[in-house]
Amino acid sequence: MGFLPDLIASVKKAALEEAEEVKARVEENADPAKNNLVSGEIDEKEPEAVNTHEEAELSSDNENINNRIEPTKAEAEAIERGLQVDCVQTIKNDDLEEIRELGSGTYGAVHHGKWKGSDVAIKRIKASCFAGRPAERERLIADFWKEALILSSLHHPNVVSFYGIVRDGPDGSLATVTEFMVNGSLKQFLQKKDRTIDRRKRLIIAMDAAFGMEYLHGKNIVHFDLKCENLLVNMRDPQRPICKIGDLGLSKVKQHTLVSGGVRGTLPWMAPELLSGKNHMVTEKIDVYSFGIAMWELLTGEEPYANKHCASIIGGIVNNTLRPQIPTWCDPEWKSLMESCWSSDPSERPSFSEISRKLRNMAAPINVK
Repeated sequence: MGFLPDLIASVKKAALEEAEEVKARVEENADPAKNNLVSGEIDEKEPEAVNTHEEAELSSDNENINNRIEPTKAEAEAIERGLQVDCVQTIKNDDLEEIRELGSGTYGAVHHGKWKGSDVAIKRIKASCFAGRPAERERLIADFWKEALILSSLHHPNVVSFYGIVRDGPDGSLATVTEFMVNGSLKQFLQKKDRTIDRRKRLIIAMDAAFGMEYLHGKNIVHFDLKCENLLVNMRDPQRPICKIGDLGLSKVKQHTLVSGGVRGTLPWMAPELLSGKNHMVTEKIDVYSFGIAMWELLTGEEPYANKHCASIIGGIVNNTLRPQIPTWCDPEWKSLMESCWSSDPSERPSFSEISRKLRNMAAPINVK
């Protein structure tokens, strides 16, 4: 364990560097906030930005114009990088109706809204997030368009639908418009005391998630942050719940079956190879590891390693001595699949095609489709 202090320092340094990049995009020091934006779901660890709208009122017209995002320049930058931005649907801000705020954070706010009569999630991104040096500003805007282009190309019943972007939001802000899932995240649903998920529903939800991930991996997209908080659900039909993959904000397109590593994701769901520091090239099997932990969440309704400190979690994952404790009542087939997913050796983890097949076999006796 002599390497652990350096490893922890490395992980924290990477996280702090990423946080500093965010801070650099706001005009003043951020105030503490309760929530972070995660595809309509909220992470309670991200600080909230200063009120840039109030500051804009005090600034000159010229300064306000400089703080606005210029879509034409963004498009030009994106096109220069080879992106076909005309493939991304543009939605007029006036065509959206905001119903209620779901949460807010440094990047902006997420609202439940309506578009053309349909329920949608509107994620507004503050113009201040794109502030900074011209080169950095251009890169951030181009990255936004690149992500929008990737999301707009995805069409699967178990991946949250991306409808388009808003370029004419308040104060020149950008926004993304996506499918709204009525029950929010699976984590939220599991945490409600009066909600229980029986074996049949667990299998349906797990199959839906596996189908969605099988599709993403088939498109050479690695999620990087798969967990119940990023699985969105509609539980209105008691016979057939629906689960969809959400929050592709950390996703990355694979290059030659490998993806650039670094510290991405959320600690309890992160595979050993992401934390070991041995190399910075990881495969799509990191998502399989995360899926195994998510299966445990779905089984128990609990958060993994809730009572453990960061250092012990990192050390346990890296040394392969720590995995969630499986209840004695767990179905043997579920247990076996879960353990194979969180294997320390990525090559021993099944693909999502294999996971989907195994879940189908488990569901066959109880007539789950």
